[in-house]
Amino acid sequence: MESAADKVAAARAELLAAYYEARDNGDAEGMAAAALRLPSSQYFGTDAGQVPALIHEAYTVAVGPASRCRLAAALARAWAYGGEARRAVAFAREAVTIADRLGDPEVVADALDAALLANWGPDDFAERPALSARLADVAAHLIDPAQRLTAQLWCLTTAWECLDVVAVQRRLRALDIIAEESGSARAAFFAASRRAMHALVTGDLDTADRLIAITHDLGGKAAEPDREAVVHSLVAARARQIGDTATLRSEAAAFEAYGAGEGVPSVSAEAAVLWLAADEPDRARQLLHRLTGAGLGTVARDVDFLLTVTSLVEVAATLHSDAIVADGVRLLEPFAGRAVLNAGAVTFHGVVDDYLHRAEQALGGPSATRWRDNAASAYRRIGAAWWRDRLIAPAAAMRPAPPVTVHLHRDGTLGWVVGADGTTVVLPDLKGLFYLRELLRSPGVESSVLDLSAAAPGHAGVVTESDTAEVVDRQALAAYHDRLRAIDVELDEAESWTDQAGLDRLRLEREALLAEVRTATGLGGRRRRFSSAHERARIAVRKAIASTLDRIELHDAPLARLLRDTIHTGASCRYDPDPARPVTWLLDSPTTEE
Repeated sequence: MESAADKVAAARAELLAAYYEARDNGDAEGMAAAALRLPSSQYFGTDAGQVPALIHEAYTVAVGPASRCRLAAALARAWAYGGEARRAVAFAREAVTIADRLGDPEVVADALDAALLANWGPDDFAERPALSARLADVAAHLIDPAQRLTAQLWCLTTAWECLDVVAVQRRLRALDIIAEESGSARAAFFAASRRAMHALVTGDLDTADRLIAITHDLGGKAAEPDREAVVHSLVAARARQIGDTATLRSEAAAFEAYGAGEGVPSVSAEAAVLWLAADEPDRARQLLHRLTGAGLGTVARDVDFLLTVTSLVEVAATLHSDAIVADGVRLLEPFAGRAVLNAGAVTFHGVVDDYLHRAEQALGGPSATRWRDNAASAYRRIGAAWWRDRLIAPAAAMRPAPPVTVHLHRDGTLGWVVGADGTTVVLPDLKGLFYLRELLRSPGVESSVLDLSAAAPGHAGVVTESDTAEVVDRQALAAYHDRLRAIDVELDEAESWTDQAGLDRLRLEREALLAEVRTATGLGGRRRRFSSAHERARIAVRKAIASTLDRIELHDAPLARLLRDTIHTGASCRYDPDPARPVTWLLDSPTTEE
């Protein structure tokens, strides 16, 4: 039996033969007829090959404005399908301009479809609802079911992006009607696949299974180029929901191979998510590092921008790659409130707020709860039960970070070696590095700043009696005791009070005074003496550590963040390890005596 891929290849070969024959005969209209059908043989997101060149050739010799308009739209479509939307914009704009001048509904509908494809990036969302509404209005008066199908698919995509559940239902029913009225296998393929997506979103897995099978069969009958991509996307989404590890591994491997082979970053990013869901964090980490080597800022702002960035942020948050997560927050915040869809709106990947929540939670940011509540509200509204349940139990999805080995030691005259294995840098003899090393040697132990400062060259020195003064003088301390006695009397007599606020104020004042007395006195009530040398050491140590962390951040931002989170400075200093980020510290040079 001939496969769908074979049918697509045969159809393309037939179109190319017709095109070349028309060109050899100087038949511009024949060239246009074949060229207009070439984009339908493309696989979405993959390199367009010679298709744009052939369409452009027909475009340059087009006879009449209607033909030129359709060829400009086809050229825009070919570039957009090939992942080159920026090349498509000018041709789509020209197509709409000519179509509006001609006033032919069929030509206008074709041009609007091209304009939507060319403006499918994350920054063009404001234009899409108006374009899709206009396309639906024009297509409603057309007989051609293919153009009506295109219009309804655009409206459905926009409805999902807006999370408009009523509009989603309406457009799904419109697709059903087009398939029923036309008897077209292609229309039925799109109706079934989008119904399958909706069933997965709402957790109706029995219906989803039935529709996925129908989608597969209809895609073969219609020789739809994207059949395999559509079915793989739906099957992978279902496997995630039920935790089918075997299927997840199979789909992750397929996504990874396709993404690498065709150079499609969004598919590779999805593969990383699937590897993570399949309990293969090392495979997910490899893809994450491969895709983010130049940072998330290099992700193309095309139709798959949100899918690519959210997928990578999910993996990074789970695997504690904080620098990537922080970059993702910056990129995603402008798109809060939006749905995340794959190209063609075949599968739903949650809402941006969900990923912002996961990112802020991983970073310990203050906005995690707000993003979680926003996402939960969106999921309740559209009935996305699996996504909502996954959101309210995020801890289950978080994995402990693998232990890492980090160097922080001197290496003879070379300087200080700082950083994780394989990514170390050499820093000069900064005092803060001496202080950090001493603290890292004794986790959880309080270290006096005077003892700590002695660990570095040029420390503060010995404290003498002349360097000290009483923290609080006798007169002030006596006043504190007098006021405490007065407050105790007032509280003893307060049983009949109804002024709860007044009672609270007295208790707070009492606690504050007790804290001052504890600070000013030592064992046996003796007044503590405060050292000016001690204060100088406290300031010097704090500044030295802060300056050193700034220096480390220039080379290794995650390490600087870890140290800021776990090193505490003050009158005494302490290192409190973070169990979620285990580290093996190498504090002594393995080869050189200091």
